[in-house]
Amino acid sequence: MIWLPLLTMRVIPHQGAFDVQLRDVVAKTKTEFKELKSTEIAISYIRVDRKNGQHVQADYNGKLAMYPASVVKMFYLVYAHHLLEKKKLQTDPELERALKDMIVESNNDATGLVLDTITGTTGGSFLSDKELTKWMTKRNSVNVWLKSIGFEGINCNQKTWNEGPYGRERQGYGPNFELRNSLTTDACAQMLLQIVTDKIVSPARCEEMRKLLSRIPASQDSQVTGFIGSVLPPDAQLWSKAGWTSTVRHDVAYVKQGDKEFVACIFTKHKVSDPKLLKFIATEIAKF
Repeated sequence: MIWLPLLTMRVIPHQGAFDVQLRDVVAKTKTEFKELKSTEIAISYIRVDRKNGQHVQADYNGKLAMYPASVVKMFYLVYAHHLLEKKKLQTDPELERALKDMIVESNNDATGLVLDTITGTTGGSFLSDKELTKWMTKRNSVNVWLKSIGFEGINCNQKTWNEGPYGRERQGYGPNFELRNSLTTDACAQMLLQIVTDKIVSPARCEEMRKLLSRIPASQDSQVTGFIGSVLPPDAQLWSKAGWTSTVRHDVAYVKQGDKEFVACIFTKHKVSDPKLLKFIATEIAKF
């Protein structure tokens, strides 16, 4: 079987009621949060239609790139499974433990091991220009693969940190941090859709990823509290990856409730210590 790249998936943008509803959500949000700037939120929504596979998408600032925080870990998870699928990477107990902790606990140390392993790099001391070029070529392998399957305008080649990068890791960001990770809500929603619909790798591997992404709505999970999962009813099923820092609060989630299935991705940069903005948007989207 051939796994379909992003550009061949049947996703219909900006059609039907969902586009209108999303515009209404944005209008309500701007009314509720009067200091909110247009560039401080981005939203992508995909209604999943398993019957005919013709999924419908709507977005607001869907191609606006932002620092993704820990949401990028979902992309590293997928690339790891792609390499394992192609037998370009061998698993071991520590890699399996790191993949789990990276997604379930959003552990930054685990993410460092995963990124080093899937790109064949390590952190360390300062590198010469020639050595740094070779090192960055390896680190960019995630980006090269993502571009080959249709993901554009994003950057996934840096670790996530508790404190910050040093040595060659700092060099890899560029002098002004211009090479820091960046993602769009469109890219995140599309990637989770491919995991949900078994398109990105084999169904068995997609199922492995869904097990790690599975969460309980309204639980005390740190990736549920203050995020999309916190506004869902108890009977909903949830698969998600959140990310937050002192400057951003993001979440991408696949929700199944009865016959309704959807993927929603919300990025925010406005007063992120308070989850009210993201939860307000999520509450409105859940009504679609």
